[in-house]
Amino acid sequence: MVLPPKPTKPTPLAVLLRRLEEELRAEPPVLPGLRLPLDHAHPLYCFCPLSIVLDVLQATGRHSRRQRRLPAHHVVYFVIAASLFRDKGLPDVWQHLHRLGPEPEPDPSAFTHARKRLGIRPLRTLFRRLACAAPALPGALHKGWRLLALDGSVWEAPDTPGNRDFFGSARNQHGAAAFAQVRVAALCEVRTHAIIDFEYGRYDDSEQALSGPLLGRVPPGSLVLMDRGLSYFEQVQAVARRRGEVLARVKRARALPVEQELPDGSYRSHIYPSFNDSRRQQNGLAVRVIRYAHDDPARPGCGEQAVLITTVLDWQRLSAKEAVLLYPWRWEEEGVLKEVKAGMQQGKQPLLRSKTPALVQQELYGLLLGHYLTRQAMAQAAQLGAAEPSRLSFKGSLEALKDWLTEGRRQGPARRYAALLRKVAQKELRPKRARSYPREKKAGRQKWPMKRPGRPPPAQPSKPMAQAVVIIYPPPATEQGDP
Repeated sequence: MVLPPKPTKPTPLAVLLRRLEEELRAEPPVLPGLRLPLDHAHPLYCFCPLSIVLDVLQATGRHSRRQRRLPAHHVVYFVIAASLFRDKGLPDVWQHLHRLGPEPEPDPSAFTHARKRLGIRPLRTLFRRLACAAPALPGALHKGWRLLALDGSVWEAPDTPGNRDFFGSARNQHGAAAFAQVRVAALCEVRTHAIIDFEYGRYDDSEQALSGPLLGRVPPGSLVLMDRGLSYFEQVQAVARRRGEVLARVKRARALPVEQELPDGSYRSHIYPSFNDSRRQQNGLAVRVIRYAHDDPARPGCGEQAVLITTVLDWQRLSAKEAVLLYPWRWEEEGVLKEVKAGMQQGKQPLLRSKTPALVQQELYGLLLGHYLTRQAMAQAAQLGAAEPSRLSFKGSLEALKDWLTEGRRQGPARRYAALLRKVAQKELRPKRARSYPREKKAGRQKWPMKRPGRPPPAQPSKPMAQAVVIIYPPPATEQGDP
């Protein structure tokens, strides 16, 4: 008896092709009388399915009742594409989305009127459906946790009276800043560089205030990395209420008495919402405290003590040394914000181009939605190349994506999307060097040393950080004194 050959396991590319072809064969719900010049085979449909866009427009009451030259679903894709083609004018962006036909192009002012009709809600709802409510991208997990980082930044908007009144701007003894400024707090997956949620406000709104509602939407099962400026009791508690964990840096002088020593050098303690609660030892939140330094003289901060706290109380699940080596992933979000500002917006001043507050907010959602969809494609491409998503070049991948959106459509959308992923998978960066630079500022009047031309480069690390970490064990109980 001849047995049939053992079935081979399908490759990730074959699975992806099959899934895309099944999705593209499904007919999206079409509203009565709806024209679809933006056909189902358009490249953007692979990222943002038309069925989801139509459902969002229906739910927010912004679907087109009259069939204009610029119906609502076209404007949604147009706002996303405008963030990818920042160097193009709005009419040129429209040409990238639509084939030239006998009808004349819309007047340039028609794009602004169409965006005003669309409003903010459809883009906000679409972002939260595609990014906030989506599962973790491939490669985003660490020991089952979805590894996230929280940070903030400022975007410049055009200097119009409406933008300046609504958002405000920086001010010093010389006067106000040149542009209106929007403060943004964002959550991103540090291993995939995908921004999954954000909050925005006026320039004078603090990052702590913006982080409150943001952390109230943290996906359960996340491990959130926080900086010293955001590691307050309210922020840690907000993550704990969402069944997430926190790994944060705190000030060395913060009172964290030793309650129980652990074998890895960390110890258990509590943090409290106020000084009076700390005195009464009530309403506290249990944490582990990790004090560490490093002994590499060629690395900045040799011998200086740093303090981390984490709500992961089981030291075997996250040891002290592992937590120390995991925390630097928080700085990946700095690179994520640079991707958006320097890569997508090309460092232009102002970064945003909308001249009214409502359109600025709409543009922010379209911008970060375009970044998320780009990073989603990069995460899928990393699977094909068996690479870390964070080790693919964002600039190279973005250029490949823009070329893919503008080239001719000779193949089906599924095969074209697979070709894009193969191209993006080739954009792998070189391995990172072990290097470190002290914090400096070019401008004066700062607490950091001034960066002067001609200075020799700083000394570089002599050994990996994993070998340089020195966990500082708590002193014996007899030497601690009163807390």
